[in-house]
Amino acid sequence: MNRRTLLAALAALPALPAAVLADPTPSPAPLPGRTILRPFDSAPFPHASRAGGHDYQGKHYDAATYYSDSTVGIYVPSYYRPGPAVDLIFHFHGWSNDVPTVFTRYQLREQLEASRRNAILIVPQGPKDAPDSGDGKIELDDGGFARLATDVAAYLQSSGITTTTSIGNVVVTAHSGGYGAVGGLLTRGGMNASITDVILFDALYAYFDAFANWVAPNPARHFLSLYTAYTATDNATVIAMMRKSRPDLVTLDGATMTLAQLQTRAPTFIATTVAHDELMQKLDWYELFLKTTALATV
Repeated sequence: MNRRTLLAALAALPALPAAVLADPTPSPAPLPGRTILRPFDSAPFPHASRAGGHDYQGKHYDAATYYSDSTVGIYVPSYYRPGPAVDLIFHFHGWSNDVPTVFTRYQLREQLEASRRNAILIVPQGPKDAPDSGDGKIELDDGGFARLATDVAAYLQSSGITTTTSIGNVVVTAHSGGYGAVGGLLTRGGMNASITDVILFDALYAYFDAFANWVAPNPARHFLSLYTAYTATDNATVIAMMRKSRPDLVTLDGATMTLAQLQTRAPTFIATTVAHDELMQKLDWYELFLKTTALATV
């Protein structure tokens, strides 16, 4: 059969149904809650600390491209029930990330849904797709974290999502380079009295005093650090610091830990061999650790 005859024969075949031609991989189920992406003036950037951009390993990351996005991601879980105060979870992402990617790659929304914690998830845009742990207003400005939390609470109330601007319990989580934001907000953010839990995913690189000082005066404050070999030495340093005021401190192995062991207000340090960029989503540890917080369950 020559080429012309073959093409004519193929053209005469009936068209395949669309279902056969479609990608056989099923689409993920739509999230039942509500995702909002909007700018806030109190978001980490833009900020004077990165007005001239940032240099890393010979590359310049200019302010317009990497430090001008004031997006804050908000996820309201499907089961959320408004109360006399709104509980908030703030997550600060690591290097080279943006809010939509953080939501999807690390499955934060799905894990919040599974945890059934009656709180709203907030993910501020830090350095956008840049290798940088600086976090602008949240890290460096006095009261910067309080302003963002207040602005978010006001927006939620004005949008009819909540019925109050009063802020209840605040849980702070961070992955990797997000430590800059958390260390800064614990140092000067103005919200320490509301923060009940700090959870780090291989994010203990600096601000050791800030973490130790936050834990020390109040045994109800819960600190949890999951770490790999990258930050093992830094975690050992902070363990020694925290034990001075919190002898109830707990060390665990990620391969054998149980929810019962985690449900304590004692400072908790967990060693793991899970890869750094898979810590939050591979084993649904974000969901697990939210279940150890002071947040109410629906």
